[in-house]
Amino acid sequence: MWLSPGIVSWALFGISGLNLGIAAVAVRRREVRGAVAFSLVMICVSLYSLGTGIRAGSTTLSLYQVGTVVKFAGILGLGPTQLRFGLIYTGRESLLTRRRWALLLAWPAAVFALVATAPAHDLLWTVRGFSSAAPLAAVDRANGPLFWLTLAYTYTLILTTYSLLLVFGIRRGGQYRTQVLLMLSGGIIPVIGSFLLLYSGNLSSAFDPTAFANTVTGVVFAVALFGFGFLDLAPVARHTLVDEMVDPVYVVDVDDRVVDVNVAGMELLGEGVGEPVGRPAAEVVPLYDSFHESTDDADSDVTVERDGSLRFFDINRTTLTDRSGATIGSLLIYRDVTARHITEKRFERLIQQSSDIIAVIDKSGDITHVSQSVEEILGYGPTALIGANVIENVHPNDQDELRAELSAHATEYGYTSSYRVRFRHADGEWRVLEVRARNLLKDQFVEGIVLNSRDVTEKERQRRKLERQNERLDQFASIVSHDLRNPLNVATGHVDMLASDAGSEQEDSIETVQRQLERMEAIISDALTLARSGEVITETTEVRLEDISRTAWQNVDTAEADLVGDTSLTLDADKDRLLNVFENLYRNSVEHNETTGLTVRVGPLSETFGFYVEDTGTGIPEDKRGQVLEQGYTTNREGTGFGLAIVRDIVRAHGWQITVSESDEGGARFEIECAEVPLEEQPATA
Repeated sequence: MWLSPGIVSWALFGISGLNLGIAAVAVRRREVRGAVAFSLVMICVSLYSLGTGIRAGSTTLSLYQVGTVVKFAGILGLGPTQLRFGLIYTGRESLLTRRRWALLLAWPAAVFALVATAPAHDLLWTVRGFSSAAPLAAVDRANGPLFWLTLAYTYTLILTTYSLLLVFGIRRGGQYRTQVLLMLSGGIIPVIGSFLLLYSGNLSSAFDPTAFANTVTGVVFAVALFGFGFLDLAPVARHTLVDEMVDPVYVVDVDDRVVDVNVAGMELLGEGVGEPVGRPAAEVVPLYDSFHESTDDADSDVTVERDGSLRFFDINRTTLTDRSGATIGSLLIYRDVTARHITEKRFERLIQQSSDIIAVIDKSGDITHVSQSVEEILGYGPTALIGANVIENVHPNDQDELRAELSAHATEYGYTSSYRVRFRHADGEWRVLEVRARNLLKDQFVEGIVLNSRDVTEKERQRRKLERQNERLDQFASIVSHDLRNPLNVATGHVDMLASDAGSEQEDSIETVQRQLERMEAIISDALTLARSGEVITETTEVRLEDISRTAWQNVDTAEADLVGDTSLTLDADKDRLLNVFENLYRNSVEHNETTGLTVRVGPLSETFGFYVEDTGTGIPEDKRGQVLEQGYTTNREGTGFGLAIVRDIVRAHGWQITVSESDEGGARFEIECAEVPLEEQPATA
């Protein structure tokens, strides 16, 4: 018979079974964090005792070696599994990645392979004899350096684990300190036993105090398990979900006494409160009396003043029960919503103070919300329009268009459009509103169509007034042009007839008359252009500046001058009238400078949105730059003085600005700063 167990072996088998049973209980509670890691530790402890018991009752060297393999399976696994459990228990499991865990097991796995094959080599130890004397078998063995290195590795991991637990217990206190003390006592006693074995000098002795000390480990952990809820309350969960929470957390028992507070909760209490645990919650928990009488779990809003400022909290209260369902207390979580509250108030004030009306209507057009600004703009109280259909106060001639718009909005989420309607003021007057609508019916925070409405009544009146002025101005210009050109054409025809019949002595006079008639034609043409140049720009298109600048250059007699363009700027403008701007600026450069060697350059402004036109000519004197844009100003006897005035009026009609300065070469430079959206304003006249 290979195995002849005595009392020692049976005791060790019992210890092994006890620890294995504790491991089984832990596995059944594997939903608790750390339970599986704890069960692995107890399995290793069980293997340690089982292997020692097999060795003690062995009658052959081969069975003794089997016991050694089983025992070393426990020894080699104990260090890594204890460290894993310690990291999980103290909330540091993120440190043990898969890669690090594999590296941690690499050395024990390699050594275990050597233990299993020990009879074939002497890498770990050298066996010099075996004794099967009852009741304890023994072996005469000389351990090598690799064995001692493995032992040091295992002790390092075990002591590291106990250090982590000790620090954790000191910091956490309370029930966690009790748990840690139990674990340390249950784990350190076997370590002491192993040191006694080391002190004896015979590590291969069958009488291993460490294996018997594992009895204490099993008993102590059983007490921790069943007496102190070791696996019922996972410390790592408390550490992660409570202590590390940025929200204050308070635990109150059924007698309204504080039994636990996290770090954020202590900070909210402020200085001078003292230790809150054990005291009535009404004395320390902020505004506890305002909500604790309710019997149902609920959320409450409270305002707490600290350091001269207000903080806003949403309080979530959850009833805590034991396994039988009996109430044992309440968990209070104070969620700081100060930032959200400030943001909500800020947007509320912005909406209230907005110059636009912000309204929300439902799918059928009924008004569900309207901003405070409706009172100032339309004269209605903030709640006067709530529940009314938006169509009711719209001008009858605009109602069909609005119904069509609302129908389009209601079918497509996110749909946006803009339109103008006439809306009845509280005093009965019709006001013109420019409305931008957006479908947010599916947005759970809005559930409606949002209408941003701006009162453009005065702008609409001004626009119509300007349109009428433009029409009258255009009619006047056409009449003047027609009435002046008819006699001018007659005079030109008679001069041509006189030129064919007159003698040489009248040639100079006739040429003078012809030149003046041509000048009159130019004046009429420029006057007509000037009259129309200031008309409000109502329709624009996207214009590439490079294209229009080169087209204008081809339309003008520029003689020997050169054009340099280095812009790809794109503008929203009236293309024909912008073309007129460039033509007049080019003519100004050519007519006031020698064209030989003259360069005209077009480019974008560097510091603002716009462009410039400059030349390398003689330039414009600084004291004259304020006059060159006026009507009739010219230094050319043949000029009309309207060219730059036309440029000015077209620029202003776009809502832009023009300034006159000097180019780097000393020539004239005209800078046009462009508004991204054309302004509907009547340009001032010089």
